[in-house]
Amino acid sequence: MLYCLIKKRLKICHGGSAMTSEYRSRPCDEAAEKIECYIIENRFEANQKLPSERDMCAMWGFNRTTLRSAIRRLVAEGVLYNRVGSGTFVAPQKLVRNLQDAEGFGSAARAAGRTPGTRLIRAGFREASKQISQKMKLPLGHRMFELIRVRLLEDEPVLMETAYLDARRLQGIENYDFSKLSLYSVLQEHFNIKIIHGEEKLNVTYTDEEEAAFLGIPEGVPVLYQTGVVSDENNVPVEYFKSIARSEYIRFASVLLR
Repeated sequence: MLYCLIKKRLKICHGGSAMTSEYRSRPCDEAAEKIECYIIENRFEANQKLPSERDMCAMWGFNRTTLRSAIRRLVAEGVLYNRVGSGTFVAPQKLVRNLQDAEGFGSAARAAGRTPGTRLIRAGFREASKQISQKMKLPLGHRMFELIRVRLLEDEPVLMETAYLDARRLQGIENYDFSKLSLYSVLQEHFNIKIIHGEEKLNVTYTDEEEAAFLGIPEGVPVLYQTGVVSDENNVPVEYFKSIARSEYIRFASVLLR
């Protein structure tokens, strides 16, 4: 609620004295703020429809161009989403993935009160490329199990994951249905392998044609790109993974310790 009470004046302290200057925000910023305040003050819930553009322009005195710019920005930030022919809706809260936690997607989603799902793209064998062999500390051409899945939130594709595991260490892993089962649960319960720690990197990339098709978004859209390796209690690499996430549904966070 404090966000809605921000004054349009700023106090700037310089050299021990206070100076007050008039702050003029852009019309687009003001419109975005009005929309967010309206959502909060009226206690809108996820997937609830906003008033029409005409009504919002009349409510706040903005022209249609300014309002649409504000809506586009809030859509990009994951606050709103558009449904063609239906209007603009409040987006569900983003799923927060802790960068310091090796928790799987399904567990994190359920802990946040969301409904996860999985679409299996591929579960099969391949030879280790140079990159995979370096990450997993295995010989070039080593037999690997490749698992590619699209992860869903309330049936919406939000994340595409690719995992590479040592097939020789995990005899029979191809017999498990990973459209329904958790990879980490299978590793722990059936192979007695527990993920203890890992390292990962986070960047921004752009979807190619195949990724865009699986995620249901246009080609070339910016997405969050995460790569990493997780290891067991003996510091042996268990999984090398890559994932791309739609930023309007997922955000990454970390806890800073001093």
